[in-house]
Amino acid sequence: MLNEPFLPIAVWYTGGRTRATMVRPPDADSPRTWKRDLEAIKACGFNTVRCWVDWASAEPQPGDYRFDALDLLMDLTEQLDLKVICQLYLDSAPDWLVHYYPDCRYVSASGIPVDSQGAPGYCYDNPGVRTAAERFMVEVARRLAPRPTFYAWDLWSEPHIVQWGYFDYLPQPPVFCYCHHTVQRFRDWLQRRYGALDALNRAWYRTFTSWDVIPAPKFISLMTYTEYIDWIHFIMEKLACDLRWRHDTIRQADHHLTTSHSAVPSVLTLPLDEQGSPDDWKMPHSVDIWGTSLYPKHVGAKETSDPSFRAAMLTSTRSACDAVGKPYWLGELQAGHGYVGMFASHMTAVDARHYTWHALAHGAKGLCFYAWHPMSSGYESGGFGMAHLDGSPSDRALAAGAIAQLVEQEMECFVAGKTTPAEVAICWNVHANIMWQCMRQTWHYIPSRSYIGAYRAFFQEHLPADFIHPDQIVAGGLQRYKLLALPFSFMTPRTMAAAIADWVVQGGVAVAEARTGWNDETGYCGDAIPGFGLEKVFGCREQGAQGVDEQSAVKVRIVRKHPLLPRLNVGDVLSGARFREALEPLAPTAEVVGEFEDGAPAIVVNRFGQGWGVFVGTMLSLGFYRFGDEKSGDFLKGLADAAGIRKPVTVHDAPAAAVEPRLLEGKTAGKRFWLFFGFNHSAASLAPQWRLDLPAGAYTAIDIATRRPVALRWEDGRAVLQKQLEPQEIWVVKIIEA
Repeated sequence: MLNEPFLPIAVWYTGGRTRATMVRPPDADSPRTWKRDLEAIKACGFNTVRCWVDWASAEPQPGDYRFDALDLLMDLTEQLDLKVICQLYLDSAPDWLVHYYPDCRYVSASGIPVDSQGAPGYCYDNPGVRTAAERFMVEVARRLAPRPTFYAWDLWSEPHIVQWGYFDYLPQPPVFCYCHHTVQRFRDWLQRRYGALDALNRAWYRTFTSWDVIPAPKFISLMTYTEYIDWIHFIMEKLACDLRWRHDTIRQADHHLTTSHSAVPSVLTLPLDEQGSPDDWKMPHSVDIWGTSLYPKHVGAKETSDPSFRAAMLTSTRSACDAVGKPYWLGELQAGHGYVGMFASHMTAVDARHYTWHALAHGAKGLCFYAWHPMSSGYESGGFGMAHLDGSPSDRALAAGAIAQLVEQEMECFVAGKTTPAEVAICWNVHANIMWQCMRQTWHYIPSRSYIGAYRAFFQEHLPADFIHPDQIVAGGLQRYKLLALPFSFMTPRTMAAAIADWVVQGGVAVAEARTGWNDETGYCGDAIPGFGLEKVFGCREQGAQGVDEQSAVKVRIVRKHPLLPRLNVGDVLSGARFREALEPLAPTAEVVGEFEDGAPAIVVNRFGQGWGVFVGTMLSLGFYRFGDEKSGDFLKGLADAAGIRKPVTVHDAPAAAVEPRLLEGKTAGKRFWLFFGFNHSAASLAPQWRLDLPAGAYTAIDIATRRPVALRWEDGRAVLQKQLEPQEIWVVKIIEA
């Protein structure tokens, strides 16, 4: 299935106006009204519908399976030749489970069992619940497997340990699950992790006499938080294993694609957000396709109006899937106004075009708009619909559907096209995020905006950048990159530090920010900060540090011109954030190039082997994000220049921040091709000149919207495209070998 040239552009629809996760049985009029909806969906240009099946309504009593709605929907999609993705909602679980398995409720850290109210269902660590869920999944799979229009499964919508509930009556934040089945599973996990009880006791500084008496950690201790670190790792691994369990269960009866998607990309989250969030780099191992939800105009969302922010979210998920060689897609993409309670964020047809093309330009291999009908009930009533309340298509539906029709004409290229390989890596450091929570910091703003601040600098330069996981670094994944940014790396595993040192010696350029290498992966300090050998890489160590309030910029003045900082001159002032970490040079190769206002060393550049280590004693990427200081951005952008990174596209005759070029490349029918996307993100009419770094040769180019030829000329060894772009216009060109 993965080799089929098909890219689903779907809307969520499961018959009538019932909202997810609910399913209503069809009535006598349903064949007519449902077909009318599906005909409207197809007429807009969408090629797929994404339906759902919830366990509660489909098995109201043990073994009593009711799939009337699913059967009718499949019949109708076969008549209209619409493919179907099926979303499994196990978390909407039948009430009879608690009768048969009284100990199956989720239990909070405060010891309170949670009764399900349509959600969050019951704990899958309970053997009875797990067995019943397996029977249900196999039954659904047998039902759908033979259907000719069935395309794929989404096995778990936005995985969390507990989801879709607001537990305001519990001590906040509520953490799950502490039922005795999950506690035993944690003990078994510890035994595999440590092997011997003595090893666990040494790591935790405890004196357990048996694995059976080990409690699941519930709080942070002043002396050490190693055990809580283990609990957080367990939660993330449990999510990945439970997703794999769903995949393996479905595989007993069916071999269609399996998928799942996070609520928010990991680059924006902390491990315990929303009762336990996944690690995007672990989850793709468990399914054929991993993805994310994307709601740029969700209620309260403001930052996602910035294209660099959305691009960082897409790049984060794409990078996680690239790490294991799998595609990514958007399991949910905002389709309509973001209503929650009494608030709304209006979404336009222009938004729909930008969200659709942006995801495709960043390599997404499927889009699932949430949803066709607005939500009919509940907390989101009236929101998120692609259609109007009366069921007629909105201008957003027509705009997104028109793009779906264009994709259909170039399906092979959109399926085969891959993003331009990056030479910049930004470390998404899950260990540092864990340490942040162990420091009792529950707000994800500082780590997430540090990562995105670094990404934004390279985005503004039109440089592809990947996010990279510590596990990839340890496995040698830095070899394809020239520049590594460590914007938030308080906790650095010793093996990761050693891998960075080896890579820099070979010629890599690494830039680290305040308090990198403060702790190792167990929560212990080394002999210096940065530690674990990184003090040799960066040629310095911490002399003293202090926190700075969030509203105040930490000023750093450049005091020495250096070839590694080609865009900065003596006297330039940068704006960091949150920390002021004075540095002490340790090596004769270390040079102080920046100072704090009191003259203390703030930036040290060190030659290490064939490469360079650059250490900044403040959170510069966060400062760039928070204060928008141009010189702070120039610091990061200049490092890319010094590392010799070549841009795949250069832009002339337009402000760099106003436009965005993207390339997908691949082969079709034995010929190389490129899909070029030119975004005008501004409110002005612009005529940018785009210079593409293509191999010398003969090419033809067409505008995929008009199907007209596009003039392609060569200047200074680059292919040149140019077109007048109106405000918010997007230009997509297919370039193929002649």
